[in-house]
Amino acid sequence: MLAYLEGLRAVDGGAPCSQLAGKIYSDFFAEPLESKSKKKETNLLHSFDAVASNQEVPPAPSEADVWIFGYGSLVWKADFPYIDRRRGFVWGFKRRFYQHSIDHRGIPERPGRVVTLLPGDPNRDRVYGVAYRIAAEQKGAVLDHLDYREKNGYERCSLEFHEYPKETGASSSSDPIQVIMYVATQANDSYAGHVWQVSCIARQIFSSAGPSGPNREYLFNLAAAMEQLFPGAVDEHLEELVASVRRFIEEDEPQLLRGALLQEIQGILSKEEEKPLPELARRLEELLERSQQPGGREWLLHGQLQRRSEA
Repeated sequence: MLAYLEGLRAVDGGAPCSQLAGKIYSDFFAEPLESKSKKKETNLLHSFDAVASNQEVPPAPSEADVWIFGYGSLVWKADFPYIDRRRGFVWGFKRRFYQHSIDHRGIPERPGRVVTLLPGDPNRDRVYGVAYRIAAEQKGAVLDHLDYREKNGYERCSLEFHEYPKETGASSSSDPIQVIMYVATQANDSYAGHVWQVSCIARQIFSSAGPSGPNREYLFNLAAAMEQLFPGAVDEHLEELVASVRRFIEEDEPQLLRGALLQEIQGILSKEEEKPLPELARRLEELLERSQQPGGREWLLHGQLQRRSEA
């Protein structure tokens, strides 16, 4: 970067700051942002039905086992030992992205959005997800782990889970299973249901990331899991959010990222008279590195959206 700046000064030293910033953006920042990594798609349903447990030698089932119901990231990310799992649903709830995430898909100053459940019609509303059977000898450690994982406003409750029929059009003949479920109540500090508009939630998801990754990844993973594990099931809230976030990505993201980076680069170059070239090179390299790190994209998007709203 230093040699590049020295050459740039020799050739275009008298050019306006905005022109120099544009050239630096084109030469260093544009290509990494435009290159998108394509993830290999997996058939979640095939792997789900093929493997019931994630342990090579699972403990034998017993009456002291417990079942955990997951309706968010637990559907595709069960980071605990289980001896069986079932697809199914619970009656009387609606799944909504009404919970702030400050420890997984966001950070305290830029929270993301994750799901919780709201009371619904007990005869009409159902939420699909996965129930995991936890061996009696492992349930203490698993529940401690989940208590910590869901510490940001979630509480345990118990209810009946109904297994999803494996054959399309068939009805489930199995008895309901009593499960433990984690729900974020409206009384917790991170409840965000007061901002319920899909466009507002989508914008927040679009521009948030945390230690567990981008918030959009959480949304898209949940949507893909629902589509694969529960063909034909309707979740309008989830589907509307996916469509809205994809519109943000396709229509707004390139311009937002370009504008944010140009502003950052110009901010560095505007102090050219005060800083020696090695210092400017170091700051530009740091910006390039930060923009490519996990959460860097969302940091830029959030900042640019905030500047637009304040303008």
